[in-house]
Amino acid sequence: MRRSSVYHAMIRAIVLSVALVAGLAGLTAPAPAQEVARIDIVPELKALCEDDDASACTRLGDRLLEGNGIGRDDALGVATLGKACQLGDMPGCTMTGFAYGKGQGVAQSADIARAYYAYACHGGEATGCSNLGLAYINGVGVPKNDARAAALFERACTNDSTAGCANLGASYSLGRGVPRDHRRAARLFRQACNADDQHACYNLGVLYRDGLGLRRDYKRAIALFEPSCEAKDPSACGNLANMIDDGRGAARDRQRALDLHDEACGLGEAESCFTLGRAYQTGNGRERDDAQAIALLERSLALDPNSPLPKSIFRDGAQPGPADMMISRTPVSAATWPTRAKISAFSV
Repeated sequence: MRRSSVYHAMIRAIVLSVALVAGLAGLTAPAPAQEVARIDIVPELKALCEDDDASACTRLGDRLLEGNGIGRDDALGVATLGKACQLGDMPGCTMTGFAYGKGQGVAQSADIARAYYAYACHGGEATGCSNLGLAYINGVGVPKNDARAAALFERACTNDSTAGCANLGASYSLGRGVPRDHRRAARLFRQACNADDQHACYNLGVLYRDGLGLRRDYKRAIALFEPSCEAKDPSACGNLANMIDDGRGAARDRQRALDLHDEACGLGEAESCFTLGRAYQTGNGRERDDAQAIALLERSLALDPNSPLPKSIFRDGAQPGPADMMISRTPVSAATWPTRAKISAFSV
């Protein structure tokens, strides 16, 4: 049996099992009042999908997953996307795979997600190729294979997938599956950034900040970090804070820097939690507060257990507490975070 036939058989079996659980009835659930203006197209999509219009099924399934103009129903949304895939709509296949990868409306399954991505990619759907590449990068549902991932990202990028271009740029910048080439990475990040991929904009900012493949330009780096931070990228907020704290590319502003570290810490950036904790510990930019310092340093450790820095703040073997802190009056900048890659590697 040819590989395409195998994939089709797998997808058909999966779709049928989902449809049996969720069915395709009950699309008349009331929508939230604020979505009334968008309801008018739903009956048309429902009728078209019932008549086996694959594209309409994809659009309807997406609306069901988002609660857009119709009551949200994850299970029914995935079943509807599965029908679209079975009818030959490749974006519907990719979206079904994404739902399985997240466990949205169905039991989470990396293997089933990978099968849908492979089927979509084989059918020429660029985002499916990019997502399949992510599976190979992370070893989710398949053995890790950086070279295979890079080839899939390149295929996706060639077919106009913004995420594919951004991920291919990360492959070149990190040297994963391809020789390291910051110049090529910069071109790919710029291409994706121009298409409004904020992860790519952030990564391009890193290259400008560090002078990798581009002439070092702190002002451009800040200009790229700012919108990425506004889009809630924790690394962008943390790096923007560091640059403002150091006065690189912008006037030095300790309070704004710490506010940005606070935001980044809340988004999960371990280094920012550490820096903010040290500020509370030393009274440098924040009113001294040992309890708050401990909480932030513990959060930093929880987010990055391998970092030696938060551990070094406490005496060996001591139970964390105000009396057990090794209080230092040195500025926060005296404690440096271990050098590590700041490229925000791969994203859907």
